[in-house]
Amino acid sequence: MNEKDWLILRAVYQHKNITRAAEQLYTSQPALSYRLRQIERKLAIRLFEDGQKGLVFSAQGEYLAQHAVSVLNDLQQLKLNLHSLDQEQQGEISLGVSSNYAAYRLPPLLSQFRQTHPGIRVNLMSGFSEGIIQKLLRGEIDMALVKDDFNWKEGKHLIEEDDYVLVNRQDFDFALLPHMPQIKIHHGPHVTQLIERWWNANFSHAPTVTMEVDKLEVCMAMVEHGLGYAIVATYLPLPEHFYRRPISVDGATVKNRTWLLHRHNLNATPYMQAFIHLLQTAQQGLMPR
Repeated sequence: MNEKDWLILRAVYQHKNITRAAEQLYTSQPALSYRLRQIERKLAIRLFEDGQKGLVFSAQGEYLAQHAVSVLNDLQQLKLNLHSLDQEQQGEISLGVSSNYAAYRLPPLLSQFRQTHPGIRVNLMSGFSEGIIQKLLRGEIDMALVKDDFNWKEGKHLIEEDDYVLVNRQDFDFALLPHMPQIKIHHGPHVTQLIERWWNANFSHAPTVTMEVDKLEVCMAMVEHGLGYAIVATYLPLPEHFYRRPISVDGATVKNRTWLLHRHNLNATPYMQAFIHLLQTAQQGLMPR
């Protein structure tokens, strides 16, 4: 298996279509199909299920395609690291990050990046996602790590997902929730709308908000001391003794999604590529959190 084989497997896995994969790889459909058969013969496996409508990977094919994604990510990172060792890079990344991601997820990633790119300075500012996206639009920062994709039309990557859950010090009668004290934390407009939809589908009275806080750790401390319940994302491991209930809308759990947004022209800068790759690798669970 060489790099071209891994690229073929990744492209076919992403598109689930031979023609579109061939177009992406600038080759013909017959040539691509031939190479897939060669891979099957070499490994004595079947990549696809027979008799299925459309292109359906077999269990072996699924495993090999996922491995191809991992191999190519590792190869890209190896090339970037070798390039950074060849010459001392100098440069700067201006990064805007939502506060909770900056506190709980970003520090180990920045530490890892500094080890491989010691000459690159990272200027960081944190705050609410709505403020961060405005800075990106005005060109004040190079990248944004925020809680919504804001219909961004350029570089965009889903970096992380967490569930939103209702948490309380102890179990309770769900029907009494509107009368219980709520500790409210800022979620941003998109998630706030989803939570309001969930609330209105279950209750006819507004919640009883007794506290409003801007930090997750403050919110958790209040819940820990029995001062109310909260609706939070699972950024941190929740205490085992906490009662928790997922927040679902139309049968789907409300997700806390972190998006990396950037201009397309950043892809031309090696250290920018390396930073984007690092965040994507963390999303795939290959980096420690």
